[in-house]
This record gives sequence, structure tokens and C-alpha cells, in this order.
Amino acid sequence: MLNRSPKTYKLHQSHTILKNVYSWYKKKGNTLSKEMKLRLEDDMEALSRSLDSKNRQEASDIATRLDAFSDLHCKRSVFTYAVELVFALIFALIIATFVRQMWFEPYEIPTGSMRPTFKEQDHLTVTKTAFGINFPLKTEHLYFDRALVQRTSVVIFSGDGLPLSDVDTTYFGIFPYKKRYIKRLIGKPGDSLYFYGGQVYGYDKEGNEIKELRESPWMKPLEHIPFLSFEGEIKGGNRGIFFQQMHTSVGRVTWDIVGSPIGEVFNGKEWVKDNPLAQAKDHNSIETYSDFLGMRGFAEARLLTKDELIALHGKKSDIKDLEDGILYLEMRHTPSLNYPSTLIQNGMGGIAIPGYTAIIPLKQSHLDAIMNHMYTSRFVVKNEKGILYRIGKEDARQDSPEFAGVEDGTYEFYYGKVKKIGWGGTESDVASDNPLYSHSKENIQKLFNLGIEMSTQFAPSLNNRTFFPHRYAYFRDGDLYLLGAKIVPKEDSILLSFQKREEAKEAAATTKAPYVAFKDYGPPKDKEFVKTFGITLKDKEYLVLGDNHAVSADSRVFGFVNEDNLQGAPCYILWPFGDRFGSPPQMPYPFMNLPRAIIWAIAAIIFTIWYVYEYQSKKKPILIKRIK
Repeated sequence: MLNRSPKTYKLHQSHTILKNVYSWYKKKGNTLSKEMKLRLEDDMEALSRSLDSKNRQEASDIATRLDAFSDLHCKRSVFTYAVELVFALIFALIIATFVRQMWFEPYEIPTGSMRPTFKEQDHLTVTKTAFGINFPLKTEHLYFDRALVQRTSVVIFSGDGLPLSDVDTTYFGIFPYKKRYIKRLIGKPGDSLYFYGGQVYGYDKEGNEIKELRESPWMKPLEHIPFLSFEGEIKGGNRGIFFQQMHTSVGRVTWDIVGSPIGEVFNGKEWVKDNPLAQAKDHNSIETYSDFLGMRGFAEARLLTKDELIALHGKKSDIKDLEDGILYLEMRHTPSLNYPSTLIQNGMGGIAIPGYTAIIPLKQSHLDAIMNHMYTSRFVVKNEKGILYRIGKEDARQDSPEFAGVEDGTYEFYYGKVKKIGWGGTESDVASDNPLYSHSKENIQKLFNLGIEMSTQFAPSLNNRTFFPHRYAYFRDGDLYLLGAKIVPKEDSILLSFQKREEAKEAAATTKAPYVAFKDYGPPKDKEFVKTFGITLKDKEYLVLGDNHAVSADSRVFGFVNEDNLQGAPCYILWPFGDRFGSPPQMPYPFMNLPRAIIWAIAAIIFTIWYVYEYQSKKKPILIKRIK
């Protein structure tokens, strides 16, 4: 009589047990005793007949005995198990590589270059089929559709071939690989782009204005600056010192036969002497360094106390004529390679382009506006010392600023709000009476001057006259902007007085003592202006910028991204939960396109083949042949 099984196997489970036992029997059946071998053969034949007649209960009872036999006699050796494990891991690695390279992949954000869109420790999914089909582990495409690449959307790209350090890595710790980066795509091949008022103006290759760069809702909270510093990247050579913006040499300093320095700029045809006074009149070709990209409309900025103002600038008449202010906004503007002096040393021993200086006294209302729009880098407070947030590097340095009364923890400012950062990048509100929220001039000056680099080396002093933090001032429609926000409206008497002083200084300037006013030049006039003074992207070139312009190494540093480097686009922010959870703020990619349809079709075909094979293998009868 057959023993009853406490568990009834389904037919396909019984079929699997028979297949496994029979496979072992064909290899090692002769190792059994004659009696045990006959009993096993009888059970296998009986189970095969039960499966053919679809007698589930009978098949289950026999399968139970065979399963017990398998546990006793069909155990795999350590070697066999190891070989199977290695092959399973290799197969899983191959599948994971193809899926992550060609379909979708999880990412974690390591830096703050895309804040506030993506913050440190954010986890997101990336689609690899947004505009093409990638060649696995290479910077190439099997298929690419340029029309699917969308301005104002975020892209993932390879560092292959870009002038960046430390781009080499490995994939799964095995395959040689290039690191991937995330930035917002601003320009496509043929686009001409120019910066004004913290925004990007542009025309495409057909001459149509690219309005989405300014009008898209996800672009309006962002500000875009055409440079990280006036100097850009400095390259030395036998033909002088070259200053690069967008990884292109646009200015240089050479020396004549008596050793006098000569500043020159490239106007698209030839190198010409840098003439900053060209800014005081209309001109239709590049004549001075600040013509490029709209740099003349932006100033490097920092806040000074009255004592610092006098220490840095003395008791000049234009300083004496200033209205009293709680703090003073110092703006270094209109860089030139010839005036007021050719080159000077900055506070770190490097080369600086001096530019001109303009000062605006600020009242408490202006300081309140600054504080209400304050943003900083993410920073750690440890023993009341501020340290720039870096994973695994949280020790205070000699140049760490003090934050008296602030408890230990990780913090960040954005849009005037302080958040405390917890486990995994989760955020919590900070109480309104926290010292970080203080509207005192000391706290506002510290956060403005040191909040990006978190280093007292950026505090104003005689030793670093030109060592400005990555803070910028600019005009937009007559209003003065800081931190991406209107801080001094055009009707403010302080700004009206400033403009009169600037006009007077420019009018009184001479060739030997030149001055160019810092003023609102207005948006670019037309597409010809943008083509002349902006940048035009060549075939297969794309311009990408970080949303956090102050700390982002982007096209302003490494130049344009080649089409082959574009690898995908972010889909969803999965962690942390909160207001930013879900689709990121960008031009949404279409749900279905040709590359995605191809990959989904291939996946569906593979799954169908596998499913049919598995289904048929479970139904296919097993013919038991006794071995002699």
C-alpha cells in the first residue's frame, strides 16, 4: 500500500522531481544495489504513468518517495555545487550587465552638483532607452535618435574622453569602465547660447528662439552662471598663458620683446588686444575678455563690513561717498586681461584677473532678503566647527568656520530653509530659534561668504583680495539679483544711487585709469548677437550644466559632451521619501519611443521563449529507460 503524503505536489512539481532523479539515475544508477535499483526504476516508471494519466494524488505519493530518495542518495558534491554556483553567478552577471547597460539601472547621487533637483544620497532609477540603445560597457550606441534628446531634461553621460580626472573605474569590480555623470542638458548641436540675468538665451540651428530654457517651470527656480571664475582654467604654453572658458581658449597673455605683458582675446578670426573700454559703447565683434558668453553682466560677489571695506579699498573718494550700510556688497566685474592691471596673484598663490570693483551698501531689508533666499552646500557641524560634507571626510580643519551654539549634525540651506540631514539623506526641519536662522549681520556674512566652500580662506582680507567665493551678482530687467533672487529692486534708492556713481566713475575714466560701469546690459538683442558673443555647438556636441552652478564641474569646465557619451536619463527618485519623490523636475521623456520599444520587444521575446520552454518541459513526458 502506498504511504499517504502530508503534502500533495502539483503535477509539474512531481514532473520536476522525476526529471531530477532520472538525471541522477542515468549517471550513477549502477552504484545502487540491485534491489534498490529495481525499486527506484519501478517508482520512476509508475510516476511517469501517473503523470501521463494526470493522476495528481498518485503522482504526488510516488514523487514524495523519490524526493526522499533524492535527499539520501542524490546529493551533489562540493565540486559540483561550486561549478553550478560559478556558472549561475556568471549567468546572473551577464544578465545584470545587459539589463543595467541597455535597459535601466539604479543610481545613487554622490555629490551636490545637481542640488536642489538631486541631492547627496538620493537613489533614483535611470532609463537607458531615453534616446538610444547603448553598446554594453562601451561609450557607443547601437542606435541613437538625436530628436529624442530634450533640452532642459537631465541626462546621464560617460566621462570617456572628457578632460576630467579620475574617470576610470570598474563595473561590478570586474570590467574596465568609465564613470557616469548627471547634469541638465541645455544645448544641442547647432544651438547658439548666451547668458543674461542668471538665465540662458538661445537659438537653434534653424534660427528659432529656444524659449524653454527660460520658460519651463523646472528652469525658473534655477540660476545659470556662464563661468565658475573669471579665470576659468589656466593653461601655460610657449605662446603665453591661456584662459579657457567652456574648455576653449578665449583669452591669453603674451609678452613683448621687453617683457611687458599683452592681453589678447580671440574674436573668432584672430587674436586682438583686449580692450575693456569697448563695453562702454556698442560693438559688433568680440573686443574684450568680458564679451564672451555674457560675462560682462555677472560679478563675483562677497559681503564686507565697514572695517573690511576700508582695509581693502582705503579711504577713496568713491568709498567716502557711499551711504552707510550694515554690510557692503563688493562685486568684482568686467574682467579684462589688460586693465586695471594685467594679472595679479590671488590668495592661494595662483593667477587672478583683477576686473573692476563696485560697492553697494546694504540695509537690513536687503540682508533679510538675502537670508530668506540663502542656500549653502551641505555641511557638517562637529564641535561647533563647520565642515564641507564629504562622505567619510568629516574632520574639522584649521580653516573650518565656527557655528557657536549649533548642535552636531549635518545641515543644508535651500531657499532660506534649514534642513537637518539624517540617515540615508532623509531631511527634517530645524527649529526657527536655531542659531543658523539668525538674521544678524555676522551670521548672514558668514553664510554668504563661506556657505559654499565652508572655509575661512574665503573670508575677506588683504591676503586674498581676489579670492571670491562662488557667489554671483547680476541684473535682470533692472533689478539686482543674488542667490537667484531679486534682492535690490530697480526702484530702490540704494540701487539708483549706485547707478549714478557707476555712470560718474565711467565718465571720469581715462585711458590710463579706465573704468567700465557694472550695469544692466539687457537681454541679447537678436540671434546674430547671440552667435557673435555666445557659443555655437558643433555637430554631435551637447552642453550640460549642473543645477547647483556654484560647485558643478560641467561644460563650463570640461567643454561639450559628445553624442556617443549620452547614456540615459533619470526616471524616478526612489529615496528619500518626501516632496521630491517620484519624477524629477524636467522635460518629461515620452513613455514609449523606438529604442524603448526595441528593448521591450527583445525582453518580451526572450521571456516568451523561456516561458514556453519551461512550460513544455513540465508537460513533456519522460521515457524511462532502464540501464543494464
